[in-house]
Amino acid sequence: MNLMRASAKGDLTSVKRLLKEGADVNAADTHGRTALLEASWAGHLDVVKLLIEKGADVNAADITGYSPLMRASEEGHSDIASALIKAGAETNARGKVRGTTPLMLAAENGHVKVIDLLLANGAKVNAVDQYEETALARAYRTNQTKAAELLESKGGRGKPERSSFSYSDKDLKPYTKATLPQWSAAAVESNFEDEEPSDTFDEE
Repeated sequence: MNLMRASAKGDLTSVKRLLKEGADVNAADTHGRTALLEASWAGHLDVVKLLIEKGADVNAADITGYSPLMRASEEGHSDIASALIKAGAETNARGKVRGTTPLMLAAENGHVKVIDLLLANGAKVNAVDQYEETALARAYRTNQTKAAELLESKGGRGKPERSSFSYSDKDLKPYTKATLPQWSAAAVESNFEDEEPSDTFDEE
């Protein structure tokens, strides 16, 4: 078992053993994922804390530009997000293709505790992605009413000009594949957004 796999599974005993045996805490697989990113994504706080203690780079991103904090924010792991921020994680990090931020990921998934945490630590409430969407716009697009209300109370802008939280296919037409950059990483980011931690690993 390698360090990335053990971290994704939350196997603290194996993680400790592998590090003691000399495993590189910042090694990455072919997708650019480090052990810290995997543990943050999967929600293993004890592993995250150990990896940080052993010198893991809290801002090391995968090939799509997603950092450990972005994955923790996406999944709503507020305790892990807090640990990463305390260790120096960049709250305004961006994905390479769409320019997604941790706040946008928390917003579109309705993780209000993470939203509060990010905003309290310097996240820009009105940052926009490649398609000019703010975190608030994403919250509306995904019907996350509580997240939208919180963002609006913090000065968030980007509310659609409609009274409903639902979007039609016509509304989303500008965000179809045809508008993405003609670069293979666009497909990569789209595919990885739907993955779960430890879906893919390098051969041992």
